[in-house]
Amino acid sequence: MSVTHEFASATGPAGRERHRRISVAVVDGRAVVRRGIPAMLAAAPEIRTVRCFTGISRADEVADFDVLVLGVHSRRDLGLLTLAHDLAGRRRMLVLCSSVLLAATLAMLDAGADGYLTTDAPEQAVREAVRRVANGQPYLSGPVAELLRHCAPGTGAPRLAPREAELLRHLADGLTHAQAARRMGVAVGTVETYARRIRTKFAVVGPVQLARLARQAQLQRMLD
Repeated sequence: MSVTHEFASATGPAGRERHRRISVAVVDGRAVVRRGIPAMLAAAPEIRTVRCFTGISRADEVADFDVLVLGVHSRRDLGLLTLAHDLAGRRRMLVLCSSVLLAATLAMLDAGADGYLTTDAPEQAVREAVRRVANGQPYLSGPVAELLRHCAPGTGAPRLAPREAELLRHLADGLTHAQAARRMGVAVGTVETYARRIRTKFAVVGPVQLARLARQAQLQRMLD
């Protein structure tokens, strides 16, 4: 079951849109959340559509939306991990949780979520979280950032060379290998070599896991 909310377009001179128009899918079993999130986002001029689902069985049901807001309120909702894994690297995901649960937070971020927000967040924070995630930037609410800061990994993580770390930052910002190569002033083959070294050091395989690693590095920079 789903309900769609369409918002009027914000236009500037000559009818041109002032903002990038963002489509949002909310997947949450709680009716209060499915009512509340669209009401909060209605005041954001860049939000075009909010569609609410009580639940979904396939990733392709929400694959056309710019941002997915996934409600995780109990162990039962951790089934959304499968959805997050399926869409990692293809869609931006913002987790909405009733409380700050360490296991759920780490599991969803590891699965590819781009941000984490608690249900008691004010309206302005909800709108800002959707904006940032839609633009490829991570978002952590204050309580979540504090939790992760206390459990951040120590110095045992593999060390990256400066250019490898630079590439990881570009990948976290959503750049392709070709775009990163232009930004770094090197050949695409050189970037691919850096990417292989990163995958080897962190024991990850394939572009999806590398994208997750880049997002985790981006989130870690927010905590430093």
